[in-house]
Amino acid sequence: MIRFSSLGDVILSSVVLDPLYEKGYNVDFLTFKPFSDVFEKDYRIKNLISVDKSRLKSISDIYSFAKSLDKYDYVLDLHSNLRSFLIGFFSKLRYNPKILRYRKQSLKRRLRILDPNFNVLKAYLEPLKKLGIENLNNRPKLIITNQEVEKVKTFLPQKFISIGTGARYKSKVYPYYKELSEILLENGFNVVLVGSKEDLEMDKSIYPKEVLDLRGKITLRETIAVISQGLATISNDSAIAHMSRAVGIKVLMIYGSTHPYFGFAPLKDEGDYIFKNLPCQPCSLHGQNSCKYKTFECLTSISPQEVYDKLKNLI
Repeated sequence: MIRFSSLGDVILSSVVLDPLYEKGYNVDFLTFKPFSDVFEKDYRIKNLISVDKSRLKSISDIYSFAKSLDKYDYVLDLHSNLRSFLIGFFSKLRYNPKILRYRKQSLKRRLRILDPNFNVLKAYLEPLKKLGIENLNNRPKLIITNQEVEKVKTFLPQKFISIGTGARYKSKVYPYYKELSEILLENGFNVVLVGSKEDLEMDKSIYPKEVLDLRGKITLRETIAVISQGLATISNDSAIAHMSRAVGIKVLMIYGSTHPYFGFAPLKDEGDYIFKNLPCQPCSLHGQNSCKYKTFECLTSISPQEVYDKLKNLI
């Protein structure tokens, strides 16, 4: 099974692990470092193969790496990019495994052809039909141990909402998390900020002293354990949202430059999202573009009270 990056996509690819495990398949999972950390202690994975991206830069690098892999009955390609395609191709030349590949609809998304029925979870599960595994309604799932949960509970408040303030690009970052935190505190909720050191550095807000800020201070797996103990999660279109989905905690996603029809929005039983649906949305596939109007209205027009009201309905 191959899914190299990014973190959110790797987490969502876990949707196939339960059905494969239940059918008795032995799964080796190939991904980039450090994303492999999310699958430590996962009983559904026989071998976790993590590789530095720098090792797979050239075709000769990929060929050498593919030769080092074991022989498999199937190669399940859940990335469908040039690297994963070449690994499948070179594996096929060596010993002819069956290649199962998911259809990512990349061209449609790049052309902003929106399909309300496309969801990446269903797309990941689709290749399993060739193994006779059908009628699936699985969700992504990460395995966190009781010991990991007990460790984070020692410093967590009661009745808290996790907030993922960060995203890779500014056009995906909601600007009013400080004001939202104040509303949550006023209404009896505690607030825990989760994310990376980069998320902390990007956010220039000064939060109330009652807010617990764990960004960049705990490990990736500890972050997932923290999220698993919250009442709900509020997040940009980023990996934090998918961590929440994968531990069964409802998430409220806030969309900026991207679009829920790209396939990464939570399903109804996983949470909800806020999306203004402006004429200029989406302006980017992954959020790289800056706002051509310089206003980021897709985000700034969403009031903290609107987010809070939507959260109340969710929980």
